Amino acid sequence: MTLHTEFFDIHPTNHFWVDIYHLMNSIVQPRPIAWISSVSETGRFNLAPFSYFNICSMNPAIISNSIFFNRDGSEKDTLKNIKATGKYVVGTVSFQAAEKANASSAPYDSNVSEFDEAKVQPILRGHGEPPFISESPVQLECELNQTIPLGQGAGVGTLVLGNVRNIHLSTQLKDSEWQKGIAPEFMGNVGRMGEDFYTKTSDVFRMPRATVDK
Repeated sequence: MTLHTEFFDIHPTNHFWVDIYHLMNSIVQPRPIAWISSVSETGRFNLAPFSYFNICSMNPAIISNSIFFNRDGSEKDTLKNIKATGKYVVGTVSFQAAEKANASSAPYDSNVSEFDEAKVQPILRGHGEPPFISESPVQLECELNQTIPLGQGAGVGTLVLGNVRNIHLSTQLKDSEWQKGIAPEFMGNVGRMGEDFYTKTSDVFRMPRATVDK
């Protein structure tokens, strides 16, 4: 193992935020990807992937997403929809669905549905409800807990906390012992790296959690 004992400093406030963005993305990796389905107040569906995604609490179940402003300083449609309706769905992104998820990240106009552009099949759930994502074996049905603005303008994120109201699993998992978790090979998730790189989660290893002898 290589040991690192000497370092040089980089102060984020002394550099262009885009440079720090690339650096931080290459440090905090791999990152899970939330494929977020939302619906506008007028009923238009939106779909977009976000890799600043994690679990915040289990009792109650709460997840977090950080949604950045667009480069022009405007809010992303996903954030607008979540704030307006308080509802959204998070699907997972497998290797098989990675290209479609990436296609849905393009900066389309608000009147364009990424479901159509990325050729993703929505599963309709009724008026005003964000659809499920047929390419995802798991859907987290979320209700907005709160948004925490961290500033304003390009490069600034808004932290979105969502209560997980329901967890919907594919019927292919009906006979599984989901209480012990879903096998990683079934999920086949991809992780976001720095630049344009992603990683598969097919190369896994097992390591029991460390304990203390008493």
